[in-house]
Amino acid sequence: MRRSPLIVLLVAAPLALAAAGCGGDDGADVRAIGTDASASGASGSSASGSSASGSSASGSSASGTGLSLDDTQTAATGDALVQAAVAEYQDYVTEQTDQIIARTTVFTDAVRAGRLAAAKAAYAPSREPWERIEPIAGLIEATDGAVDSRVDDFAGPGDPGFTGWHRLEYILWERNTTAGAARFANRLDRDLAALKAGIADLEIPAAAMALGASELIQEVSEGKITGEEDRYSKTDLWDFAANVEGAEQIIELLEPALEKADPELLARIEAGFDDLDASLEALEKGDGYVLFCQENDAYPAPDLCPETTVTQAQIDTMKGQLAGLSEDLALVPGVLGLS
Repeated sequence: MRRSPLIVLLVAAPLALAAAGCGGDDGADVRAIGTDASASGASGSSASGSSASGSSASGSSASGTGLSLDDTQTAATGDALVQAAVAEYQDYVTEQTDQIIARTTVFTDAVRAGRLAAAKAAYAPSREPWERIEPIAGLIEATDGAVDSRVDDFAGPGDPGFTGWHRLEYILWERNTTAGAARFANRLDRDLAALKAGIADLEIPAAAMALGASELIQEVSEGKITGEEDRYSKTDLWDFAANVEGAEQIIELLEPALEKADPELLARIEAGFDDLDASLEALEKGDGYVLFCQENDAYPAPDLCPETTVTQAQIDTMKGQLAGLSEDLALVPGVLGLS
């Protein structure tokens, strides 16, 4: 199995997080809780994923997931193997949250210092821990929208409600400067501090964890692979791979329970991850990945993409791998008696 981590959902934690903007991105099923988030920006926001969870007043395509509170309340389990997995995952989410803060501080410090090249280099790595735990982070909707919304549901890239990583991405790549970016860097730091505080109060239901892996993979197939997420920087493959790592981490932790409950399903899932990992490994470059430059790109960036780096054949192969893997992962909650 590949790297590490992600997902989960639910939980009610009275979180009064101040933030603006709107939904973040991943997992179309893991988060439909608190769809009425009130602390969002003046204009709605779009989210980085293609799934709609809506967290802003004007409705946004949020990256949140769609699992309801009622659904997750059925998550109680007496299975000691599942309980152990959830406890380990809770620790993992905390660890990834700390990484989000640490890596993003490197990014925002570079922005504030006016170091354009350093800021660009730190952008994609700063997002990886977020993408690994995106469904759980998306439960804190005000923060999710403020840090990970896309431009689509705003009046335009200059809309004051458009904040977070993608506002900074726009400034750094489309305007090729750090001028005017410091205030958005400061805001991102504040919002992520609120995320850390919110996650500390979160409890992860077993059903949400089990469903999360499927939701992450489905989100990749519907959103990340289109190139819409990091359209200005073309760093989509960093997000893509981190989502996959998050799904893999969940299955890794649930492996003892799945081995006991349905070893054939576990074997199919592991084979599916191996195939997808091989496709991603072919696109690795240095410590990261090639830029996501597609044929007939819906988000052309001639300066970054003078030539195709990811062929349509490669995209089609990964779409097929994602579809099969998502179907098998969707069976996990039922197999473990969590649905």
